[in-house]
Amino acid sequence: MIADILIVGAGFAGAVIARQLADSGRFNVKVIDLRDHIAGNAHDPINPDLNLRVHQYGPHIFHTNDQRIFDYLSRFTEWLPYRHQVQAWVDDVGYVPLPINRTTINRVYSQNFANEGAVRAFLNSLRIPYENPSNARQVAENVFGPDLTELFFGRYTRKMWDLDLTELPAEVLKRLPIRYDDNADYFNDSIQAMPADGYIGLFKKLLDHPAISIVLNCEFDKAMEHEYFHVFNSMPIDVYFDECFGRLPYRSIKFEHQLVAKHHQPTPTINFTDDGCYTRQTDWRLYPGCNLGAEQVLLTKEMPCRDEDNRFERYYPVKTVSGEPQQLYKRYKAKAEQLKHMTFIGRCGQYIYYDMHQVVANSLKIAQVFLERAS
Repeated sequence: MIADILIVGAGFAGAVIARQLADSGRFNVKVIDLRDHIAGNAHDPINPDLNLRVHQYGPHIFHTNDQRIFDYLSRFTEWLPYRHQVQAWVDDVGYVPLPINRTTINRVYSQNFANEGAVRAFLNSLRIPYENPSNARQVAENVFGPDLTELFFGRYTRKMWDLDLTELPAEVLKRLPIRYDDNADYFNDSIQAMPADGYIGLFKKLLDHPAISIVLNCEFDKAMEHEYFHVFNSMPIDVYFDECFGRLPYRSIKFEHQLVAKHHQPTPTINFTDDGCYTRQTDWRLYPGCNLGAEQVLLTKEMPCRDEDNRFERYYPVKTVSGEPQQLYKRYKAKAEQLKHMTFIGRCGQYIYYDMHQVVANSLKIAQVFLERAS
C-alpha cells in the first residue's frame, strides 16, 4: 500500500526528503510552501529586464568537502566552477581580503611581510592569549588581537546579530579560516561551485518525480496532519506550538537594490567594516551563471534586522553564550519528540544554522532513518 506523506517547505530540507521518499516507491509525497516558489532561500530567479540571475534571499555559494553530497546533487545539475572570495572595505585603506591573510595585514598596517613566518610573528605580538576561549571575541583576539578583531568582527557582529562578540558562543568564529599567506579563498572546502541553471534548475529536477506533487502559496494547517501517514515540517518549531514557551529569536535581512550604469568592486560580494547599517553588497554580474548579458549593474546591499521587523522572515537562529535561546529550543524539541507522526526539519524546524551541504546531509539521514523504521 502506498502511503501519503506531507512535507511542509520546498527548500533543501523538504525537497531532498521528498525525493528520497518518492524514489523508494513506497510513498506519494505532497510538498507545500507558504511562498510562491520552490527552492526556499536558495531561490534565484532570472530578471528578464536586467538579464541577471539574482539570489532573492542573498548569495548562496555551494561548498563542501563531502564528495557524497556533491555527487548526490550532481544528479540534478551541472556545475560552474567557482572559488568564492570576499573583500572588505576598510576606511582609509581600501579593499582587503577576508578572511584576514598576509595581504590584509600588509595593507592595514602598511607593512611588507614577505613570508608566513613574519605574519605569524606579527600576529603573535598582537594577540591576547586565551587558553580556553569562552566566547567569539576571545577566539578572535586569541589570533588577531583586539584591533583587528574589532575592525573585522566586532562591528560586523553588532550589525549582524545586534550582539557583542562576547555574547556569541566561541564556535561561531572557530570555523573561521586563518591565513598566514596570500590565499584569498573564503572557504577551505575542496569542492566549490554554482549550479549551471541556478538553484531553481536544480530544484526543478530534484522535485521532478511522478510521486511528488507541489502546492505553492499554501499555508500549513494542523488539520492537515490527520490526512497523512507522516509529516516532515520545516516551519518554525515554536510557531507550530503557538509559541507556548516564548518566541525563538532570529535575525533577518532586508535587501536594498540599486541600479547603476557603472561600478567596480573586486569580488562579487564585499563586506563593510564600518559602523553603518549595511553588512554586505553584491554585484550580481560577477557570480558565475548570473550575468546573462546585463547592460546595467544591480547592486544589492544587506541590512540585518529582527525578524519581526521584516515580516517574520526568519534567516539566522540566534545562539548566545548565556544559552537562553538554545535552552528554549530544547523545550520545544522535547515537546516535538512526543509527536510520533511528525518530524521537524531544516533551519527553522531544528533551530540551527545549516550551510547547504549540511542540510542536504542531514535530510538524507532523516529520510534514511524514516525509511528503515517504516519498512
